Amino acid sequence: MTLVRLRKAVVAAEGWWFDWRRHVRTGGYLPLDGLTLAGGAKPGHEYLAVRPRGARAALADLPLRNHAEYAFVDLGSGKGRMLFLAAEYPFRRITGVELARELHDAAVQNIRSYRSPKQRCRVIESIYMDAAEYLFPDPPLVISLFNPFGPGVLREVLDHLNASAAAHPREIVLILLNPEAAHVVDTDPHFRVHKKTRSYNIYQRQSTCYDSETFPGVN
Repeated sequence: MTLVRLRKAVVAAEGWWFDWRRHVRTGGYLPLDGLTLAGGAKPGHEYLAVRPRGARAALADLPLRNHAEYAFVDLGSGKGRMLFLAAEYPFRRITGVELARELHDAAVQNIRSYRSPKQRCRVIESIYMDAAEYLFPDPPLVISLFNPFGPGVLREVLDHLNASAAAHPREIVLILLNPEAAHVVDTDPHFRVHKKTRSYNIYQRQSTCYDSETFPGVN
């Protein structure tokens, strides 16, 4: 067995074990072609569930003092795996935003069947809509993205997020898993880097008293 095939087998086994332990089905690969998309055809990436190991590392590195103050939002949440990983922390609430009806329906079913002794957040939901049209809630936020769309849509999402933060000042933390479009956030003056790794980037956006400043440096 080649190293590539071995790695794929390990990742698949990790995902299967995660699902089996939680009574959910979040694995698989699905292209957007043929799926029912909110608002019609949209540019986006295929569905592939996040790897638990990498997502857990990112969640452990979040610069939060009190998870209960934050709402967690996963954009492009698919069948909900990232929602269940986040549920191992006591967030105020957890919301997935999914463009494809079929993936959203699978997430709703998974939320119903999800069981885990590690669960610390009990308020979990999936919303079927375009992430570019999502209205962010008012509490402090942790927002997660696992490459659900390209740089153009990400720029649109950041514009909406900055407008929301200007209207309702609060801390916002952004997680980019497998950060292919990191340059979009890197060039946004409202965000500063908290941590960068090969698998994920974490950014912080402070309240609007910093909006005119560009945060220097990379930790």
